[in-house]
Amino acid sequence: MLGAPVAGALPGMAAAMASPGAASAQEVKLSDPLIKSLAVGKVFRDHQSGVTGMDFTYDGLHLVTCGEDNSVFVYSCERAQRTRHLRCEKYGCSLIKFLHNDKDGAVAASRSETEHVTKYWDFHENKYLRLFRGHTGRTLSISPHPYEDMFLSGSEDKSVMLWDLRVEKPTAKINGQGPTIASFDQQGLVFAACVGRPKVHLFDTRNFAKGEFTCFDLAPHIRGEDALARFVQFSPCGKYLLVRTASQLLLMDAFDGELVCEYPVAAGAEAAPTGAPPVPSFSPDSQYVISGVAGGDTCVWQTTNARQVQRLTGHTSAPTRAAFSPAHALVVTAAETLAWWIPESA
Repeated sequence: MLGAPVAGALPGMAAAMASPGAASAQEVKLSDPLIKSLAVGKVFRDHQSGVTGMDFTYDGLHLVTCGEDNSVFVYSCERAQRTRHLRCEKYGCSLIKFLHNDKDGAVAASRSETEHVTKYWDFHENKYLRLFRGHTGRTLSISPHPYEDMFLSGSEDKSVMLWDLRVEKPTAKINGQGPTIASFDQQGLVFAACVGRPKVHLFDTRNFAKGEFTCFDLAPHIRGEDALARFVQFSPCGKYLLVRTASQLLLMDAFDGELVCEYPVAAGAEAAPTGAPPVPSFSPDSQYVISGVAGGDTCVWQTTNARQVQRLTGHTSAPTRAAFSPAHALVVTAAETLAWWIPESA
């Protein structure tokens, strides 16, 4: 069980962080020895119940989390300290994502059973700049554009919506046949959508009205009755797509849709508080994939061959979120606690 911060954690955390203004994904030099040396640097117990959303700023200097306790916490990754505690009593918060180039701005999906709104939230002023209404079911995914003022949302209401931050109503809508999810690639030129069938549809962001430009069938690779994709993400390099179903974690070629490999996640992994399986992610250099697994561990695999490089132990339940910092030698996992992992040599 993850307890108090390890001795000397704060100096180690500082050493693992790059200097302000120098952070970039290109500076991360990850390797198998570094990944194998990851150890707990700090543990936070701020959330009183399950963590449902987590995100880094593009420069890796800040981290935000939201949870079932209607709290949002913002952390400084340089100082390894909590810097903000915000409450969202009226709507709750199920998902949260920083906006591009803005440590004080985020889009957050509500947890309300009746009001399915997404909030444009100014952390500095602690107020909602805009409420986006359109979905009639729970929001399942949020993906801000990497450099423009827009974002995608997927929902249980069988629709994907494209939003402009300056407008309260969606600017575009894609109808599906079941629960939907969607995600931009790293350049924002293409987005992937899963719309209720075991398929991944790719759209040109500028010409989405023309419909998908290609579609990949997941059915040949999916086992079991639940074939719905619960999560889809492009790799930072743009070559791969990570797809999570209820019981499988797949890596697809983003150009031809072929299966590259499958990661050995246990079919019985505990569901997240939202009912979704643990959310995986890529390392910033696309070399590794990380995900919580059954029993409370977090696995790190080589991206293209699913070779396990590290197994992080200590949580008592499957981490709902696991992510690499986009710019530093730092991994954060969220379960009953929020654990920050750094190389032991840091």
